[in-house]
Amino acid sequence: MTFIATAVGLLSATIIAMREIYLGVIVLFISQILDCTDGDLARLTKKVTRKGAYLDRVFDRFVDAAIVMGIVYLFPLELWFEGFLAAVGSFGVSITRAMAEAEGAECKVGIGGRDTRLAIIMLGLLFGYATHNEVQVYSTTLWIIAVLGFITTLHRMIHTIRQLD
Repeated sequence: MTFIATAVGLLSATIIAMREIYLGVIVLFISQILDCTDGDLARLTKKVTRKGAYLDRVFDRFVDAAIVMGIVYLFPLELWFEGFLAAVGSFGVSITRAMAEAEGAECKVGIGGRDTRLAIIMLGLLFGYATHNEVQVYSTTLWIIAVLGFITTLHRMIHTIRQLD
């Protein structure tokens, strides 16, 4: 299920880059449903493994990056900088949690988790395409993702450091 969710997520990024925004958002939404259900399915069938959890997290990062790249691909000269910051901010959110958990700390805090970021991206894509003000709306969307990512990264760092003291 993890491989299927990842493939569907990567497909959504490709569809977005091809300017099929509505279809791309639908496919991304399906990818997220599949991504959420793979953990539930593993728990229900009592097939939860550390390897599965690890692969899920790594593949989620590939999808996150691909989605941002798919958006940037639409207007590369205009969106490259905020796309870069959105990707870095998103990776910061996930790496701070992973590093905290590697040190034995709990770190599920912050306003800019993956589900929130993807919901904002989907709404931004739909709104930008519907209003025909794509560059501005996509730019704003990527800036929001970047800012949320950096705020959440900082929040998780502070939260973890307090636990480790």
